[in-house]
Amino acid sequence: MKSLVTLIFTFLIAVTASAVTAPDAASCSQLKQELKAMQKAQQVMMTSLVNNHETFATALEEYAVKPAAKPMQKSAEAFRHRGLQGKKMAHQLNQATADLIARVSACL
Repeated sequence: MKSLVTLIFTFLIAVTASAVTAPDAASCSQLKQELKAMQKAQQVMMTSLVNNHETFATALEEYAVKPAAKPMQKSAEAFRHRGLQGKKMAHQLNQATADLIARVSACL
């Protein structure tokens, strides 16, 4: 999860650091790099989402064979926390994507 946060944060910094000005060849080239970074960030987010489901399923399988009320509560809290973090990152990525689309549109 830490690498996902780092990747998304790096992408968001790159996008927000770009000034919204009249497009030129250099800024359009920069947009291409940002689009590639956005694609990578989205791939990492999707992989993380799939891994979360696998982790959750494994946890349920482990708890199904033993009384585990307390560990289940801790796991629920951990999954809820990860979900909130994911929701925040998705919101930030959506905002950055909208900004990037606006700048790409100016280059076309």
